[in-house]
Amino acid sequence: MHGSWSGAAAGPLLSVGKQTYVGEPLRPAVPIPANAALRRISWRISLLSPSPTGLEIKLCSVTACILLDRLTGQKATPLPFSPGEALRFIYVINTNGQLKPPVRVVSHQVTINYQAGR
Repeated sequence: MHGSWSGAAAGPLLSVGKQTYVGEPLRPAVPIPANAALRRISWRISLLSPSPTGLEIKLCSVTACILLDRLTGQKATPLPFSPGEALRFIYVINTNGQLKPPVRVVSHQVTINYQAGR
């Protein structure tokens, strides 16, 4: 059996370099079968202005993170998450000082695809 879940939220306002901005946790609305295996993660991040120099975005569980190399994409297994874990987007600006203008993360979304055994 194949399944998926999606979570989306408004993101933070990125205004100062060398800061870490953590999004709220995104979790499945219903329990995922215990025998489910993660197959693919897809994501989409919408910014109100162009991506600033030095922006680093990670998708993290409590125990592991993956670096996202673009605002929209997908990664297939192997991945360090289980399909039922809560995930957070984490933003870091690797430059000093105020961002002018600040960057508003309008939304960030993740979709988890999994397969459950019989």
